[in-house]
Amino acid sequence: MGEGSQGSQHGESSDHRAARVAMIGYGAEAREQALRLRAVGWHVAVVLRPGGMSWIRAVADGFRPVLAPDAVEHADVVVVQLPEAEQPAMWACCIAPHLADGALVVFAHGAALYSGAIEVDRRVDVVLVTGRDEPGATPTTPPSACRVAVHQDVTGRALERAAGFARAAFGDPSVGTTTLAAEVETDLSELVDRMGGVEALLAEWDRVLANPSHEPDEATLRYYERLRETVVTGARSPAISKPPSSRMRVDAPPRAGSRKRGAA
Repeated sequence: MGEGSQGSQHGESSDHRAARVAMIGYGAEAREQALRLRAVGWHVAVVLRPGGMSWIRAVADGFRPVLAPDAVEHADVVVVQLPEAEQPAMWACCIAPHLADGALVVFAHGAALYSGAIEVDRRVDVVLVTGRDEPGATPTTPPSACRVAVHQDVTGRALERAAGFARAAFGDPSVGTTTLAAEVETDLSELVDRMGGVEALLAEWDRVLANPSHEPDEATLRYYERLRETVVTGARSPAISKPPSSRMRVDAPPRAGSRKRGAA
């Protein structure tokens, strides 16, 4: 299944229980997480299409990339590290139909989820896990703090499982809670600033949707349309320009649990 080699006994502890992970994508952040998870004993399957630089990097790192259905159906934890515009189509055809009951699905970015472009069923825990870099940190420096937001909790342990994943994937950082809305509003606020205002951002999305040189699939169109609606609604309130900053820590020792199917 493209598993990484076994790591140290630290990966078998109650804080870092070994789990089967499907890493969807292999950009810089996904690569660092996959390597850390493997180093502490988690079994990592990297999901990539054949060819391309990401494929080459994954193979050079000792992974054997596989297709999504094979990795997802055997995974306790599914980590979605794709560009957000690609997530709805990948979710609908290659992830959702193959998820095991009780699996933990981790998103690194929440706009597609928050906007409704991704529809999750009631069989799985769904969370957002994001790192916070300190000033001067390098791309390979693990963040000293992470934030987790629970979007759906069917096992009753989604927050605990998300915190356990964050500690393993980011190298034992401090972990705090947030909300999906707060994180997406922060991301959108930053995007609006980079684009030079809400109107400029909406105009760019309109150009993408109307561009006759490509034919985005229905899922991609839904992503841009739903996100556009989200931005238009948010622009009418202070949230888009004043993202919330409150955080709660969840650094209590994790509860020991079984390693049964679906447990992270």
